Amino acid sequence: MRDKIDRFVSKTEWHPAFVEAFQLELAEYQDVLTFEPEHLLIAGPLKIDILIVKKNKEIELKKNIARIFQKYNIIEYKSPDDYISIADYDKAQVYSRLYAVNHGVRTNKMSVSIVSSRKPIKLFKYLKSEMGFTITSEQSGIYIVKGDTSPTQIIISRELSENVNLWLNHLNQALTVTKLQHVLTATSKLGKNTSIRTYINVITEKNATTFQELMSMGQKVDAILKEFGFVDKWRAEGKIEGKAEGRAEGRVEGRIEGRTEGKVEGRIDEKANMIIRILSRRLETPSKIIQKKICSIRNMNKLDELADFALTCVSLDEFMTALE
Repeated sequence: MRDKIDRFVSKTEWHPAFVEAFQLELAEYQDVLTFEPEHLLIAGPLKIDILIVKKNKEIELKKNIARIFQKYNIIEYKSPDDYISIADYDKAQVYSRLYAVNHGVRTNKMSVSIVSSRKPIKLFKYLKSEMGFTITSEQSGIYIVKGDTSPTQIIISRELSENVNLWLNHLNQALTVTKLQHVLTATSKLGKNTSIRTYINVITEKNATTFQELMSMGQKVDAILKEFGFVDKWRAEGKIEGKAEGRAEGRVEGRIEGRTEGKVEGRIDEKANMIIRILSRRLETPSKIIQKKICSIRNMNKLDELADFALTCVSLDEFMTALE
């Protein structure tokens, strides 16, 4: 029961941000695509995460995540602490077929995309060995499933290029200071009318420790957040009191301590504990020996790398190899 509650809470937080991330990835095609988040498939609780419709079916989309797009495109998303199961894959295909039936569309005129941070090893094995499908990958992070009714791709966001797919690649809870700063800098180049608020809210909340560290490093981030109205909003909510505006008024409230050795050590301990929690949730609780090795690492960059790997590795043995 607790697991079901956790997954529901996670979905409500991550999915709106995912919608914005997908729109940002395809921003260059905003004039030829329409986006319908949580499209109602039938009367009832079934909803497609995103339905993307090409206004002109003759338009060729060159963006890597949209090359298989047809006239109608089903997009399903799994949050960073979830994974694509066989049932999830089947459900996405069912959504495609139901939409086709309800709207008089041929299934070969539709595409199915399932997006996740974690590579679904068991699903790939099932599709190849039991369904007889083939899975190919000519672009990093994009796996094309050949053999199903509708053109299908599985996108592993953590494997996507940061340069090509910034928004999807960075939609996770293990961002380094450099990566979070990269996102905020890219945000400053967007128009003020760009739908980005939910995305920024989620990644800063899910990377709270990293965000606090970034806020203590300079005024550039403050300027970006102010420009998009985040500072006033977050101060009103009590989320960033003393973080951004506080510096301008001389109220650093603990940020100076954040530069001291004790604060740094605290962040290192938090990161180590986060890695242990990720492994426990995804795989199994690490042994005391493994936990001790993780906690003995005092290099934040190394811990950042291990946190990234903890989200994608398929076993504790594989993680141990990286740990060594």
